[in-house]
Amino acid sequence: MKKVFSISDDNVVLVTGAAGGLGSCFVRQLRDKKATVIATDSVKTDDNMVDEVLDVTDYKQCLKLAEKYSPNIWINNAGILGAGLIENIDMSLVEKVIQVNLIGVINGTKAAIEVMKKKGGGSILNIGSLASYSPTYGIGIYSASKFGVRGFTHTTAQEVKKHNIFLSLLCPDGVWTPMLQAEVNNADAKMPFSSGKLLEPEIVVKAGIELIESKSLTKSLPLYRALLARLSGEVPNLVSNLAKMTSDIGSKTQAKYKNYLN
Repeated sequence: MKKVFSISDDNVVLVTGAAGGLGSCFVRQLRDKKATVIATDSVKTDDNMVDEVLDVTDYKQCLKLAEKYSPNIWINNAGILGAGLIENIDMSLVEKVIQVNLIGVINGTKAAIEVMKKKGGGSILNIGSLASYSPTYGIGIYSASKFGVRGFTHTTAQEVKKHNIFLSLLCPDGVWTPMLQAEVNNADAKMPFSSGKLLEPEIVVKAGIELIESKSLTKSLPLYRALLARLSGEVPNLVSNLAKMTSDIGSKTQAKYKNYLN
């Protein structure tokens, strides 16, 4: 990707889901680039990482912060996994995953657009997943929400380009953050571990920043897993045929990463 601009001290960036994981890593790397960063999350934290409390499922809250800070970069990072087979998962969790992962992205994007139109442009980065492309056993609701994020981002990018607003979608494989650290004992959450090696947050965030600076539409990583995910999306039976192998890899990887927490 060719860099179109460099994030620096003249950029104001709002990050959702900034209390930990990818969000806090985005905050650190962006502040290292001297950008003004507004770190938001649903709750305040003891380490004062969070500047503003934001419920991304509430559009009015998103718009209020957009108007208060007038960011020219907005990163929709907030998300939850909600692992579980559809026959067992509670509907309240289903609704929460869709509200945070999909409606939250739509709310943040729309709020950012309202402000960026007045500013003459801006950039919005939405965090998807390789599950945005591939049917993913055990995390079907999460996958559905990320399919939605991909469809919404690609469509909206075409609609707002005339306003000099650029949308980007980052689709990483499983990342070693608290979201997956909480799932090392969950048999329903094997598939995010099925690569055998999870991505480090710093690498994913670096790719996200490069995506913003290039004003490109989509980046998936790692490439070989991205190609497999897209192929399985086109040929869903491929997932079934490889289920035993990928499940075994996922279980072994969960056990390996569980040791890192001890």
